[in-house]
Amino acid sequence: MIRTLRARAGVMGAVVSLLTPAAAAPFKDPPVFRSVNGLLDIVMVAKAQPIEAINFTPPNSIAILHPTGWVYEICYRTAPYQNGCPAGSQASSEYGGIRLALEKGDLLKVRLVNRLPRQNPAKVAHFWNMNRASIPDPDGVNLPRTPTNLHTHGLVVQARAPSFYNRTWGDNIYVDLYNPANGRPLPQPHMHGIAVEIGVLDYEIAIPRNEPSGPDWFHPHVHGVTSDSLSSGLAGIISIGHAADYAVFKGAGFPEEQVRHVTLKDIQVLAAGAIQFQQGTANPVLPVANGEVLDDQQDPTFCAQFPTGAEVREGGCPGVDNSASGGSNYTGGRWYFPVSGVVFPSIDVDRRGGEIWSISSIGASATYKLQIKDNEGGYPILTQLISVDGVSVHVPLGTNDGDKTTLGNTRYTVVPCPGPSAQTGSDPVCVKDFVMMPGSRAQLWVTYRDKDGNVTTPPANGKRATFQTMGITTGAPGVGDPWPAIDLASVYFGPNDTADGATALVLNGDALAANAPQGIFVEPVPYARPAPLPRGCAALPPGYRRRIYFGLVDTSNSNVFGLGYEMIDDKGAVVPGSSRPVTAFDLSSPFICLPLGAGQQPVRETWEIVNLATENHNFHIHQTKFRALQPGAAAGSPLGPNMDPTVGAGVMEDNVPLAIAVPRDSVRAKVMNQQNGYCTIGQWRNGDCAMSPQIVEIPFAELGAFVYHCHILEHEDSGMMAKIQVVPAPPKWRW
Repeated sequence: MIRTLRARAGVMGAVVSLLTPAAAAPFKDPPVFRSVNGLLDIVMVAKAQPIEAINFTPPNSIAILHPTGWVYEICYRTAPYQNGCPAGSQASSEYGGIRLALEKGDLLKVRLVNRLPRQNPAKVAHFWNMNRASIPDPDGVNLPRTPTNLHTHGLVVQARAPSFYNRTWGDNIYVDLYNPANGRPLPQPHMHGIAVEIGVLDYEIAIPRNEPSGPDWFHPHVHGVTSDSLSSGLAGIISIGHAADYAVFKGAGFPEEQVRHVTLKDIQVLAAGAIQFQQGTANPVLPVANGEVLDDQQDPTFCAQFPTGAEVREGGCPGVDNSASGGSNYTGGRWYFPVSGVVFPSIDVDRRGGEIWSISSIGASATYKLQIKDNEGGYPILTQLISVDGVSVHVPLGTNDGDKTTLGNTRYTVVPCPGPSAQTGSDPVCVKDFVMMPGSRAQLWVTYRDKDGNVTTPPANGKRATFQTMGITTGAPGVGDPWPAIDLASVYFGPNDTADGATALVLNGDALAANAPQGIFVEPVPYARPAPLPRGCAALPPGYRRRIYFGLVDTSNSNVFGLGYEMIDDKGAVVPGSSRPVTAFDLSSPFICLPLGAGQQPVRETWEIVNLATENHNFHIHQTKFRALQPGAAAGSPLGPNMDPTVGAGVMEDNVPLAIAVPRDSVRAKVMNQQNGYCTIGQWRNGDCAMSPQIVEIPFAELGAFVYHCHILEHEDSGMMAKIQVVPAPPKWRW
């Protein structure tokens, strides 16, 4: 549930035009910065910049405005203390995102510079303590100063803080970098991390030599303004290795030049008027200007979920008036859904072997249900699933489609792959549509197929299709968010798109390799050294598991999200004294601490994730990946509790949608009307709210303090996050 904004004052508006945008430019891959000789050393400047690819025409005007988004300007670093990108430095600052191309074993060095603008304090929601009556929230007093930092989402790397021997940061989110031009940060009760006031921060992130190849990404992760940053566009992508590392076409590694990097972002642009800004219980109605970006919150009801009448939605949808139902009037505004920075681009698939589309959902809150639809036949064109969340799949031969669906945590509509398989050790997975919540990635083999899913060469004049999100409601009516249906890109399959008889790519997936003896989730952590355990830090006993609750801190207050916790013993009972109620994120609050295994080997834990809501959340954890478990899975299945290293995990991921809770009839009215659509832990325990926990196995193979949270970033900013720390295993001896 993205909070519904209740109007308390008149709202100005204008008649919306349903005219579609002018034809956009062809698709273009994001600009690339590549490592050389094991090093990528860059300057990364976070700043505001007009989005030239978006042409917004306000109501009753012929003037074209380019809304201001936030971007990373990136260039190679040529001097140790370089704080910007000089003219002629081949700098790039594309709104669609920039790709950092890394190899296994590389060192990524980033000098991050904060030049983001100060924001209007009245328009910045101070989410995490909105149960307090004071406005503004003292815990959010510094958010209008727009602090930032850097998180490399999906990389299995060390969450390292500076030390005496290395003053740089690793992938550690507990630091806030301020732009000195925005004023010095003030003391505040809730500290997210170390405050750096000089506007510059240095990172060094070592990529392990056995890091899985695939797509990851980067973005800021300052609690309270993460959603603002990504709603404005501040994100880019990372690629590790090459598709040829795991994908084979006709006996050769898949060509890198036929991998298309697709980024999905969305941005809500306003017409002049007044709308509500989410500020605790005050919900002030404030004026907005033509072309202003709604970055503090994303409203899924900005436009109608589905087009009406003759409306054509090529790359966006028009704002609507929700004031009659207590919302805001977005009339005259427009919600844009650029693909790699271009609004409704044209994509040509016209090469032997088709393409691999590497798709990254790098927006703040929107959920997509994607398909490639044949324009003439109206059917979804099947694609082969290559990787999930940066890890190539390796599904054992003979796995049925039901288990393939479970491996992907029901994100993909799995269908049988037509034709004989060329696989030798794993089955191909074919999908006709797939759901991408914020933060998720997927790679697909895209080549033309007929209505029965058979790979076929297009006719001489080609075939046309549409890459689209079909519209999806993430939960029960009135609670789940109604994300809109949008045509994202025009696709042309040309006559050179031929598979030469191949029905699928052969995969040598990292879901197997990462769990093999030399894999990152098995091999001892190379830099870990034995150390005494911190007080209260202990390994999970054999047969025990952790249970995490996603819910509201107070079900009467829909503004404060949180996570609950308890430990489950080997008999399935709650361990006395281990339970913690649903609590909003607080750096000083209790958190999970666990050591590596004997010999500094990665340690695997089983977690149960319980969603107390009648809306979807998505569970994400930093510094690792995880796999789905299924009670009673057959021996040798990748879903089994004891993974066979010769079979592997099948599919690994770093974010998973959580199924919704279903209240019994006896409590349904109370849950929906008095509890904002959220159950309590007690209601789940006694069976008043049915929800089968999502069970996952998580291998911990990196040290440091990091977090797990909901990657709907408005929920994370509102408190749905908790801290975890992994430490070295202790010495074998005792003093």
